Amino acid sequence: MEKTQDGGFSAYIPELPGCIATATSLQAAKVEISGAVEFHLEGMEQEGLEIPEAFRGDYELKYKTDVASLFEWFSGVLTKSGVSKMTGMNQSLISQYASGIKTPSEKQTKKIESAIHNLGHELLEIQL
Repeated sequence: MEKTQDGGFSAYIPELPGCIATATSLQAAKVEISGAVEFHLEGMEQEGLEIPEAFRGDYELKYKTDVASLFEWFSGVLTKSGVSKMTGMNQSLISQYASGIKTPSEKQTKKIESAIHNLGHELLEIQL
């Protein structure tokens, strides 16, 4: 998932060259790329092309995006202050990542990703 120059979003599947989708929001891009994958696979099947192993049978799409788009996607839910607390990273630095002023290193990106995944696991353990 990538933010486009006009403020929209594009999604593509590296394992399926030519399989792309665009939309005005990340959520809409998720819906569009799911449909594009189905359409792409049907076309490959009709043309007798080999389907990549990851897309044979049941498959699950995982979404990769940049930190700035992540904050936009979860605006109002995922706060810079919260991510700062979860990661131990300076909130000012998180704000620069979220606004796109700075791009986090791979190590910093993994730290943010890990913190968000850990939060998700903790939330799944809660019963109300």
